[in-house]
Amino acid sequence: MPAARRDRIIATLPPLDDIIRGSLLRYIHEGCPCHPKGRYGPYWRLSVKYGGRTRMFQLQPHQVPRVQRALRNYDRWWKACLRIMELNTQAILADKEDRPA
Repeated sequence: MPAARRDRIIATLPPLDDIIRGSLLRYIHEGCPCHPKGRYGPYWRLSVKYGGRTRMFQLQPHQVPRVQRALRNYDRWWKACLRIMELNTQAILADKEDRPA
């Protein structure tokens, strides 16, 4: 039965082309004398780690909803992978117990 559960989990996952791993950061700068009311922003940045280095990408406002969705999709994929690994472990252990020694 773990295989059927695993297949159901896989069927509910979002497409791989809509996944981002990183962090979304919102900035508002306070105390800026060149802007009304001493502040500017908010603006958004995506923080992504590549090869041990962190890169920051400033986002346009229209990009933020898609990035938020892609970050949520990554979380869904990660949790699904953990559950699938658990089911695979159960299947392997059950197979071991069913075989005669």
